[in-house]
Order: sequence, then C-alpha cells, then structure tokens
Amino acid sequence: MEHRVLITDDDEAFRMTLDEILQRRGYSTCQACDGLEAIEAIESGNIHLVLFDIHMPRLDGLGALERVRRALPSLPCILMSAKLDEGILARARQLQAQAVLPKPFSIPELVQTIKNALLR
Repeated sequence: MEHRVLITDDDEAFRMTLDEILQRRGYSTCQACDGLEAIEAIESGNIHLVLFDIHMPRLDGLGALERVRRALPSLPCILMSAKLDEGILARARQLQAQAVLPKPFSIPELVQTIKNALLR
C-alpha cells in the first residue's frame, strides 16, 4: 500500500524538497501552505500521515494538530520547527504528536520518523 503524506509548510521551496525526497522513497504526497489548507486536504480524505511546520500564517501547526485530534485522533502527525521551546514541546506531547523534528533535520532522520509513525 502506498502511504499518502501531507506536507504542510509555508516555505514553498522546503515543501518541494520534502515532496521530492518522499516521492523518491515511494510515498504519495500532497502539499499545504498553512494549517487551514492542511485541514481542507485532510477532510478530503486519504491522508495517512501529516507533516506540520509549527510556525505558519493563518493557522499554525499546533492549532492544526489540535483540530486534527478532534476529528481524527489516530492520524499520525509529525511537527517540524526551527524554533522549539519547552512550551511547544509540552503542547506537542499533550496533542499526541508522533514526533517533533527540529529543523534542520537529516533525510534519514525524517524517513525513519515517518516509518515509525506509520507503524503505530
């Protein structure tokens, strides 16, 4: 089965890079530029895992994750951020994010984190 990964980040170049990396590894991908666009994509269905940047306009990654947890509590979600602090990490744990990846992260680290999250 091909897993579909939603990449959510306001940095288009970063989204495109992740898209290419994941497609090369056999994942189907789609993209969203912020949390609101991500929620729309998730509601349209067939998403197996979501990557959320934490800091985005309109609806940030934590706000989007909170909405996802209310509607789809078992959907694996991974948060990413260049600016992490204890408050963000505590909120991520409370919202049951599968992982929080500090940017920059390595490709093997990203791929292994996704594999682990999909196995849960």
